[in-house]
Amino acid sequence: MSGNSNIASATTLPSSPVGVNLALNKPATASTTEGTGFEASKATDGSSSTRWASVEGVDPQSIYVNLGSSQSVNKVKLNWEAAYASGYTIQLSNDSGTPTNWTTVYSTNTGDGAVDDITFPAQNAKYVRVNGTARGTAYGYSLWDFEVYGASITVANLAAGKTTTTSSVEGAGFEGNKAVDGSAATRWASVEGVDPQWIYVNLDSSQSINRVKLNWEAAYATAYTVQVSNDAGAPSNWTTVYTTTSGDGAVDDLTFNATQAKYVRVHATARATAYGYSLFEFEVYGA
Repeated sequence: MSGNSNIASATTLPSSPVGVNLALNKPATASTTEGTGFEASKATDGSSSTRWASVEGVDPQSIYVNLGSSQSVNKVKLNWEAAYASGYTIQLSNDSGTPTNWTTVYSTNTGDGAVDDITFPAQNAKYVRVNGTARGTAYGYSLWDFEVYGASITVANLAAGKTTTTSSVEGAGFEGNKAVDGSAATRWASVEGVDPQWIYVNLDSSQSINRVKLNWEAAYATAYTVQVSNDAGAPSNWTTVYTTTSGDGAVDDLTFNATQAKYVRVHATARATAYGYSLFEFEVYGA
């Protein structure tokens, strides 16, 4: 049996509130960069251990993210490093090319660093900018995370209750369908000690998808790919839309460019433990 999980998870319903960070892994542009390793992209890479940092001692400084298309946004979340802004604005642009027209949706001159979770009336924007005008320290401006969210809506988990196929099953009670049953108390588990292993879900028809959410049990993958197939029959042609060799378990909420798929597969190639691979939940969402 694979080891017990120490991750507490709530039951995932077939339909769940969207909390997708629209800025995740999107191109970011900064007015300046302190040096190598502190590029603008470090603020939108989904890691709170990397950061963007501007040059020191110069005002103003800015960073903006290109969402790729016009989106309805109403929330920005900023995770400041010690070099925070005491004065800054949040600005939006819906320009089709390089942004030059900015609309301010939030302004403060009493920023105190840490995490700022800012909401405002929903507006369409392709670009979102943080424009720092006053530093909280003698250094520059630095952000661990720059996140952008749209108005909350409800969308269906396309994988809920659908047919699954797996490379193997650890035993009775750990079948593939346990990963798409909407319950974080049940799980799919592969046989122990064998690589690779995989699970795929049949969405029944070709769908436009751009997000996969994986809730790993303690027996997680350190290396895996998310693959899609639009084959009419049994899938044999797979296209990789996401890959990692540094998985850390828990919950992976993955977004990628929208693509048509009838089948979605998690193909795991390296285990984190001596056990197998195990998923409490395997969810798929449309664009």
